Formats: sequence, structure tokens, C-alpha cells
Amino acid sequence: MQKMRVLCENKSPNERSILSIKKVVKMAIYTVLEINSEGLKVQYEDNSWAILPTTIDMLPEDIDDLAAQFAPKNNQAPAFMTIGTQRSAVAKPADEPVEEDDENDEPPALPAWLQARMAAYGSLDSQIEYITENGLAAWQSHVAEIKTANPKPTE
Repeated sequence: MQKMRVLCENKSPNERSILSIKKVVKMAIYTVLEINSEGLKVQYEDNSWAILPTTIDMLPEDIDDLAAQFAPKNNQAPAFMTIGTQRSAVAKPADEPVEEDDENDEPPALPAWLQARMAAYGSLDSQIEYITENGLAAWQSHVAEIKTANPKPTE
């Protein structure tokens, strides 16, 4: 059975008797059954239990928050699951990537103007050699000539 808890906060230090309602939170009542290296074993009102992973620096509010997260929910079991069912706990396999058609392994063809420019530029080695022998300004002039001879179409 879940109860409602009203969280209140003082409006000001001088008005301790005047409280304002901040928000209403559903809560489940729990009892600490064990404290061990795994954390706190708690039991809820419906006799379900959970082990709350804890650290030494946690505050009571942190424990309450964890207990609320682990509290029984109003969920329903899937239709295939019945009492007495035995199953193997196995990690779900990752989805396999969808493979493309083997026929389509080649990248799409480059446009003719780009292929012509790349052929005119030559290999990276020949570009570096051109710059080394003729200078950067000459290379930039050469590139401008190639681009003029092989213009990129405007769409």
C-alpha cells in the first residue's frame, strides 16, 4: 500500500510555523532488514525486497530516493511469463549491422569535372615537386588554370 507524503518547506526563518506545500510525492514504506557489503536490504509493505547500493557519504534523503526508485511498481508480467517458468539468464545479443548488397561495394563515381581536375593536379608527390621547383605562387597560378579549364558546374 502506497501512502502520500507532503514535502514542506519553511517560507522564511522567522515564519517557522507557516509552511508551504512544495510538491506531493508518492512513497512506499520500507524497513531495513540487513546492512552488509552489498548495501541495505530493505523490505517494502507488500513483502517485496531490494538491495540498495549505498556509500558511506549518503544522506537519509539519498537512501529514501534509492528506496523510492527500487520500490515495487504497478507493472504487469508479459503473457509468456508464468509462475514456475524456468529460463536461462543470458545477455541479449547486440543487433547485427545490416549489410549492403555486395554488388554496390564501389563508391559512387566522381563528377567528370572533378576527375579532370584531379588528373591535371597529378599525384601528391608531383604537386610537392612542382611547388619545390617553381614556388607556391606558380603552383597557385597553375591550380587557377586547371580550375578555369575544368569549371565546376553551377546548380
